[in-house]
Amino acid sequence: MNIKDLRYITAVKDTGSFNKAAQVCNVTQPTLSGQIKKLEKRLGIILFERTTQSIRITEIGEKIIEKARNIIRESEEISELAQSSKNPWESPLKIGIIPTLGPYLLPRFLKQLKKFNKITNLYFVEDMTESLIDQLNKSKLDAAFLTTTPPDTLNEIKLFDEPFWIAFSSADPLERLQEVSAQDLDPEKILLLNDGHCLRDQALSFCFNEKASSRRFDTRATSLETLINLVSAGEGYTLVPALSIQSAWTTDMGIIVRKLHSPEATRTIRLVFRKTFPRVMIINEIAKLINSNLPNTVKLI
Repeated sequence: MNIKDLRYITAVKDTGSFNKAAQVCNVTQPTLSGQIKKLEKRLGIILFERTTQSIRITEIGEKIIEKARNIIRESEEISELAQSSKNPWESPLKIGIIPTLGPYLLPRFLKQLKKFNKITNLYFVEDMTESLIDQLNKSKLDAAFLTTTPPDTLNEIKLFDEPFWIAFSSADPLERLQEVSAQDLDPEKILLLNDGHCLRDQALSFCFNEKASSRRFDTRATSLETLINLVSAGEGYTLVPALSIQSAWTTDMGIIVRKLHSPEATRTIRLVFRKTFPRVMIINEIAKLINSNLPNTVKLI
């Protein structure tokens, strides 16, 4: 049994196919299938029940594959630990970020890294919170920027609190108010992101009850940009994080933005990473770079 065999069985689990697993592992299907059969024979168990139509993982197979993931992860961390003792910035760094934060935080982050020439092999993945956490636990990502409390398997550095503002058309009755609170908002006029976006859940939690989740026209968007254009067209109003606010909204789109006067109307930005991640000093330095280049519209923690 070796690491390569363990990669084969986890690939079959992840892809649901011997053929696709072979492609992922860059080997032929007969090679992969043969090695897995040898492993099953050596262990004296069946990992996969094969039919012409599908593959089913046995109960013991599930347990062994989970253990295999841990072994693969630890073997990779040994290599990373050795590399970090030489130059921790040389190895690739894979960072995840949620869509409602990426476009507004990354430019500040990247400018600083480029300025100091710290790292060149930097990769970003923009995805939903649930997927990012799953990728962190599977070592597909090294760190991620999230706005919700991570599970116990992960560590976090709380970076800053980002308040929410309300964006509405200049023709909206809210324009007459000097201060806007959650009580001033009509659930029928709220524009929300699609299910799965943590910003959607936060908007409902901070400002509205469950009745707001099914608006009259059921308008749900995939991005903040779409929501802002709907606001500009007078379709309603939406909650926006402080970092996303742009001057063009007021000068070119007829949009008014005002801070929402509610103590709960804020989200905490976190830099999350595995507890066993060996290059913690990089995580700490990234956190410092970000916090030293933030506007006064957010509050450092």
